Amino acid sequence: MKNYFRLTATISLAIYCLMGCTQEQNQSQASEDKVATSAANPINKFQAYTQQFSEATTITKPHATGHIGDLFFTHWKDGGAASLSMDMDGSFSVRWQGGGYNYVGGPGWHYGDENRVIGYRFDEDSGANFVTLYGWGYDKTMPDSDPARLVEYYILQRWTYDPSQDGVFGKTFMSNGIEYSTYRSIREQKPSINNTATFYQYWSKPSEPQPLGQDGKIIFADHVKAWADSGWIIPNMNNFDASDDPTYQVMAIEVFNPPADGTASGRVWDATPK
Repeated sequence: MKNYFRLTATISLAIYCLMGCTQEQNQSQASEDKVATSAANPINKFQAYTQQFSEATTITKPHATGHIGDLFFTHWKDGGAASLSMDMDGSFSVRWQGGGYNYVGGPGWHYGDENRVIGYRFDEDSGANFVTLYGWGYDKTMPDSDPARLVEYYILQRWTYDPSQDGVFGKTFMSNGIEYSTYRSIREQKPSINNTATFYQYWSKPSEPQPLGQDGKIIFADHVKAWADSGWIIPNMNNFDASDDPTYQVMAIEVFNPPADGTASGRVWDATPK
């Protein structure tokens, strides 16, 4: 029945325009179509996310997000000099200069999928604090007072700073032949995808950093299960409810107060079995 009315409306509009609808009426219809498209695609609520690159690009501005080919990216810094270069196949590199600032960025997806398997290869790493699968979960139905309402998660692959020294241990588990340990820490009134907030950080840390020059996999479902087995609530990782960003998931390079210039590079892809 919906298709019948849609077809009837389309025919009526065509006849009306053939009888002499004006350019202004056509523009009005185009505007209505744009509104309908925005309603069907909530990502348009974040204006920055609508930018699309169809060739290799380098981002240097303080904050940029969008898509390159089929992949989403985020690039954020609060000062200093760091750039993110990306290609359509998921290849990326981050270059930074030493200084007193923080940077995080890399390619991935604009939402977290519990069934996603992330393929990766790291070619260079001259001292990033974290080379990590990084993302967010958010549940607006939970009380503001519960830090589990908003979760920032890290599945570390390489690191120079050990986050376990500030976290509460959860459990040790195996995933794709790698031993990981889970930790939980809390951030109080810090920047997030939902304004300044208090939220949990969930960590999965391998027993040793992963090597350069080799293909690897992160089976995300194993980490979600391990966090849940540790007794931690898993908020929704696929929504547009937060105020500033969707619940993205990226292979990120993070540096804070880097003592020297450096670079990290590699490639990320969706390795989920089809």
